Amino acid sequence: MATSEHSTAAELARLCAAKGVRHAVISPGSRNAPLVIAFSQEPGITCLQVIDERSAAFFALGMAQQLQQPVALICTSGSAVLNYAPAIAEAFYQRVPLLVISADRPEEWTDQGEGQTIRQRDVLVPHLRKSVQLPRAGDDLSRWHAGRLINEAIDATLLPVAGPVQVNVPFSEPLYGKAEHATAARLVAPMPVASFLLPDKGWRGKQLSESLKVMVLVGQGLWGDGLQAQLRQWAKLPQCVVLTEATSNLDDEAFITCIDRTLEGVNERNEADLRPDILITFGGAIVSKRIKGLLRKWKPAQHWHVDEDRRHFDTFQSLTHDFAVSPHIFLAQMEGQVRPNESLYGEAWRMVAQRMEESHARLLAGTPFCDLTVFRTLLDRIPQGSDVHLANSTAARYVQLFDRRRGLRFFGNRGTSGIDGCTSTAVGAAFASGRPTTLISGDVAFCYDSNAFWNKHLPPELRVVVIDNGGGNIFRYIDGPDRDPDLLPWFESPHGRNIPDFCSWRGLLVLAGARADAPSGPNYVRGGDGAGLWFGAVDDLWKFGKPVGVGGPWRDTAVKAGEPSDPYLMANFDRKSVALSHDAPQPVRFTLEVDFSVQRNGFRPLETIEVQPGKKAQFDFPDGYSAHWVRVKADRGCKATARFEYR
Repeated sequence: MATSEHSTAAELARLCAAKGVRHAVISPGSRNAPLVIAFSQEPGITCLQVIDERSAAFFALGMAQQLQQPVALICTSGSAVLNYAPAIAEAFYQRVPLLVISADRPEEWTDQGEGQTIRQRDVLVPHLRKSVQLPRAGDDLSRWHAGRLINEAIDATLLPVAGPVQVNVPFSEPLYGKAEHATAARLVAPMPVASFLLPDKGWRGKQLSESLKVMVLVGQGLWGDGLQAQLRQWAKLPQCVVLTEATSNLDDEAFITCIDRTLEGVNERNEADLRPDILITFGGAIVSKRIKGLLRKWKPAQHWHVDEDRRHFDTFQSLTHDFAVSPHIFLAQMEGQVRPNESLYGEAWRMVAQRMEESHARLLAGTPFCDLTVFRTLLDRIPQGSDVHLANSTAARYVQLFDRRRGLRFFGNRGTSGIDGCTSTAVGAAFASGRPTTLISGDVAFCYDSNAFWNKHLPPELRVVVIDNGGGNIFRYIDGPDRDPDLLPWFESPHGRNIPDFCSWRGLLVLAGARADAPSGPNYVRGGDGAGLWFGAVDDLWKFGKPVGVGGPWRDTAVKAGEPSDPYLMANFDRKSVALSHDAPQPVRFTLEVDFSVQRNGFRPLETIEVQPGKKAQFDFPDGYSAHWVRVKADRGCKATARFEYR
């Protein structure tokens, strides 16, 4: 099969396919032409183009997160690879397998004034599992060396734990040639062996059986049913409580799943009863700042952290035991080793949780429309079996306050907790999973990552809900910025943009309102109250036929003499008329005023119509007549109706 004439590009594509890499996200360029040729010709790999490298990296992150297998990222030389950095850092801390393949110019040209040439070797290395530089020479020894490095790099995306890896590949011109290669590098198959604890579980079982207060706190992750069942057995022990968050994806009636809501009930009177003697942690990031602060204050006598790779992970400044093993193996080896005792620790936590749940319900019952009630409604309406992506930072925190429906999976970029790629990650995840996916985003995070929609792979399963509340409201809850009105705008950063404009610019269209009997379909989502949303593209408007409409600025509205109505749109309709009526005992003269500018620079009179008491008058606009705006004035006070019909 003809592929790139550059053997390193050909071997990269071949070995990626052989080792199970099934997708490559490519951003355009020239220096990466050998890679584009090789990967696009490889039958086992699907290539996807995303132009913006920063968005492309988060898109690939979302894909790899769902597929649980490496996704390749391919870019040209120069600053292109630097745009990957935010997503690579997120992948590093979330342990998501990404294979960055960055094309480069020959290293001899670095710092010599050559275009698109930077110090590219190891440029992402602080947040990589591995970084390799492939040789440029074409002799047998160099080809053997390149093959060995490629094998190592691909394997390192998954072993010993998943994460990002960079392969930097220098290419000399010409770049676009094709060839068939007679020899190929060997495929080196990794043989992972699970690690097991030494047979010393007796002391651990004894400690946990004798302790009166054991807390298990689980961070971000996707865990199997087996681990959840094991934790459920722990939660039945009277001396034990299990705390989880939305992104722990371990919602269970036996666990405390709304940590921040429950902590509202912790006070000086009961904290001695709730402070753990032994804290056991595993998983990724913890969202709740309150539980982190509280545990740092409490300083449990023992903190056991369980992780197969991360050493001396002392989030709560209390680490005493560092278990270098996976949580699944740790819990499996502890099965049947912990005996119940006379403690009431678990019950104490459940009583606080129940009391705070009831208090939360009373608060919501009297709360007017606001962010809090929006999140309650959203979580009630998201379809069963959906994936929910939470943008940083307010969305990720609000969700922790509510009991979550079973069958939902929650994701968020909590490795670094940045706002810069939340939407792109959700787009990539929905594309890869094919599952119904809802992104809940704040307005600033949405605007920041608006290039997420600048690709050809927008999945129909994705729904995006933007909480457009005028800026980064998380800073209203942080002690400091909220106390200084002069400084708050620097933190809250109101975006000053019309969110729907982003959607229409990307060719997206959402229409609100529908008949109560409208059936649900691939584009229409019906709400529980009979309202609904229609999702599609701007071009879908042509399928609806000629635009028509009925409405107006006044409907039995109390109007003052000479005071104009609100402007009413009239552009882009073929035939137009207006029906006028009033309740005054004398005739009323209505004046129609029009403005031809979008910006409403100036209205001018078009026609004056006199309407007799108890009568209705209709005015038909001339055929082909079209201004942009129209408004109405009455020459005396009354209740008036101005009803426009566009056909």
